[in-house]
Amino acid sequence: MSEPTSPVAENSYKKPLPLSPSNNGRPGTSGTELGLRANREKASSAYERAQRAEAAYRAKRRATYARKDYQAAKEHFKNAGKSFKEGSKCAWLAVKAGPAILMEKKEKMREGKEKKDREKAEEKKRLWEEKAKKKSVDEGTDGEEAIPTVQPVSADV
Repeated sequence: MSEPTSPVAENSYKKPLPLSPSNNGRPGTSGTELGLRANREKASSAYERAQRAEAAYRAKRRATYARKDYQAAKEHFKNAGKSFKEGSKCAWLAVKAGPAILMEKKEKMREGKEKKDREKAEEKKRLWEEKAKKKSVDEGTDGEEAIPTVQPVSADV
């Protein structure tokens, strides 16, 4: 029971696949596969271009911020330089005026010592007069006669 075969069916059934241009025995590629490859290569190159564009955008944005920060830092250093010069000048003037400050402090200490000595002398005089007055009252004489002629030491030394 063999079926009759037509010559067209036999030929198409036994027809070999086309060989690739390299003649290595492999079948050639179809148009669909070539289209898919081309689309993939296009997409890959578009992706790479997008990556480069994104990197360039980020670099440009960072450079813009960096320029702005650089200008701000430059302005701050400029102001700092002026302030440093003024501060150095003031510090130098303060160092030059140091002896005057020390002399003023010494004068205040001398005045304070004189005031203290004067108060101490006044207190001694007051106590001496009270003692003399008490002694004169005890002796029954007038207070003026009991005061000795020797005066206490004053602070005018």
